[in-house]
Amino acid sequence: MTRSLRLLAGTLVLALPLAAAAGCGAEKKKTVKQEFAAAQSYLGDSKAASFTLRFDDAQGNFAKMVNKDGDTKPALVQALLKGSITYITDPAGDATLKSVKTQAVNPTDLKAALDKVNAAFVIRDDKAELVELRLIAGDLYAHVNLTEIGVLAKAAGTSDFDAQLDNSLGAMDPRLAQGLTDVRAGKWLKLPLAKYLDQLKDLAGTFSGITPPSTTPGKTYDVNGLLDKAYAAVKPYVKVTDANDSSKDRVLDVKVQAAPALKALLAVLKAEKDLPFASMLADVSPAEIDKNVKGGEARGTIKLHDSHLTQVAVDLESLRQLSTDPGTDSFAGVQVVVDVDDSADQLSAPTDLSSLDLGALLDDFLQSFTAPMSSSFSG
Repeated sequence: MTRSLRLLAGTLVLALPLAAAAGCGAEKKKTVKQEFAAAQSYLGDSKAASFTLRFDDAQGNFAKMVNKDGDTKPALVQALLKGSITYITDPAGDATLKSVKTQAVNPTDLKAALDKVNAAFVIRDDKAELVELRLIAGDLYAHVNLTEIGVLAKAAGTSDFDAQLDNSLGAMDPRLAQGLTDVRAGKWLKLPLAKYLDQLKDLAGTFSGITPPSTTPGKTYDVNGLLDKAYAAVKPYVKVTDANDSSKDRVLDVKVQAAPALKALLAVLKAEKDLPFASMLADVSPAEIDKNVKGGEARGTIKLHDSHLTQVAVDLESLRQLSTDPGTDSFAGVQVVVDVDDSADQLSAPTDLSSLDLGALLDDFLQSFTAPMSSSFSG
């Protein structure tokens, strides 16, 4: 399957669950459509919401596939496949950031938007947090668990991880040695990100040939409008079945006629000439979909509790079986799961900070890099 077609299929997988539920009218105390309207309202009004992406490998088939050649240590496979990536956001701030123009962004507008944003990414293995990046009012914070990362490195066959880290960072800049000591002690690194937006924009501008991906620079893109069009296009090819008999805990089975749904979605996306990734779809046609996707259904589930969205899951084996060349590795029992919590803990700025001045390091880098680059390109 081509890269562009995988992009299209991935977009469909992300868009379909909500589209499916929006079109379902099974009667309970609330219809599913009413529940999703309530769920959307709960998410919009929440002080913080989290979305955790993980794998559910009930039969161990994904682990078998990853370790089929025996090149990856079983302990490392276990640690990574049972890990997760969590995105935490303040929905109001998230909406503010999305309102900024997607192309030719004015740094002043972006700075103002960043001041209202609280968001974080948290990466975990099967035992502990590895990295957390937290954006609070324009400041970027990073917490790195070098102890657990060292455990993973050892599982991968690196026995002198700490020594290598000391040697490499010490050779780069003596100030990093103190920062490394602080990180090992559990302290956070801080970078006033908003301060450097102008410099980073200037840095990007020193490279010739870098242009915005949109055909209309400065256009404000209506993401919600596009999603509405996508939902309407794929809804005829979606079937939703209420899998249990509870009005409190709803489990919805979703089945999608993949090939016609992909074609409908492709038509919508190709009509949007100013999409940032529009050029990637140039070589995708309905015939290309027929060539790579055979008839069949993609399957997934949606869970709600008291009209709060709690989980969306996609069955990977059903996706594999849609390929005209599915291979022999079974994904039976493997799901991609997104757990949703619309009452997550609110984010705040960490106080246990490293003494390392990342801003000063970045200042030095930008000064040493942009000056010769600018003169080189201007010459």
